[in-house]
Amino acid sequence: MRIVRPSLLLLLVALVCASASCTRSTPSSEKASPGSEGGRSSEAVKVNMPSLVGRNIDQIRKVLGPPVESTQSSVGMEPTAAQMQSTKGEGWINTFEYSGSTVVATFNARTRKVRDLVLIGSNEEELMRRGNLSLVSPDYVVLPVNNPTDPAKITGIRVVARK
Repeated sequence: MRIVRPSLLLLLVALVCASASCTRSTPSSEKASPGSEGGRSSEAVKVNMPSLVGRNIDQIRKVLGPPVESTQSSVGMEPTAAQMQSTKGEGWINTFEYSGSTVVATFNARTRKVRDLVLIGSNEEELMRRGNLSLVSPDYVVLPVNNPTDPAKITGIRVVARK
């Protein structure tokens, strides 16, 4: 029995030490996630981009308002019959100005399905906050849109539905 007691005591001490190391308090730098209030700048959410993911172009127009493209321009908000025939309605874009932000939606004019949304800007962190976006969402993927003249910079962030 004497041999068992010291090993039991040693096991008990090891368990106490292990549990004590797991109950440390969280430093303040770990408490605030990048998207939480503690990590936010004065820039608030302008466009709730996750709520637009998976919607068709007509639903997006109801939320963001009419697109900047007019029916009078060569590339209007909807393709003409000739444009529809030559493009099959694919890759059509609408640009929206909403709460001081610019959002570009690429969609198929025939099916009305939106392929992607781009939030225009040059600061990725600011765009993530303004668009209420997360890099780890199960619903969408966020991709940078590189500046063609300087690949080290971005011109916006692209949001694509995962499904």
